[in-house]
Amino acid sequence: MNTKKISSIVLAATMAGALGMSACKPTQGQESPAASQQASPEESSTLLALNESLRSELGDAYSDSWIEGNQLHVAVTTEAAAAIVKAAGAIPKLVTIDAAQLETALQAVLAWRNTLPTEQGAAIHKVIPDGRTGTVTVFVAPDQLSSVEAAAAAAKPAGDVPLVFKESAGLASPL
Repeated sequence: MNTKKISSIVLAATMAGALGMSACKPTQGQESPAASQQASPEESSTLLALNESLRSELGDAYSDSWIEGNQLHVAVTTEAAAAIVKAAGAIPKLVTIDAAQLETALQAVLAWRNTLPTEQGAAIHKVIPDGRTGTVTVFVAPDQLSSVEAAAAAAKPAGDVPLVFKESAGLASPL
């Protein structure tokens, strides 16, 4: 195998791992002292397995999950689903938007990005759904933030799912 092919395989494996973990992401921003303690590999594996089991069992009532303070938190859209999460040993959070709605909004925003003028589309560095808040976060280069926000306000690409805009100094993702 040549070096280019090996690099492509390594990149694909890395991205697959990152995408697999995106449904059970660690908290962002300030963490409490309990949240800053790292779970052991065994604890992490157990929490990830529990998350996959709950996601499968909850179906349309599942919205998102994250690990905080070495505990699995699961955002769900019904009281019945919250009871299942609690009985499984995780911490439920009742929300109004499910994972399918967030995915639809995410895909719509990504498609909308491709319709923007080149400088605006390229200024959108990443787009992330957040089931905890029922939003889609759009990270934009500071020099295009206001123009992208204005374009989104006019187009409403995510429908009823609110968009949150944040400044990003990161690299643009491919269009």
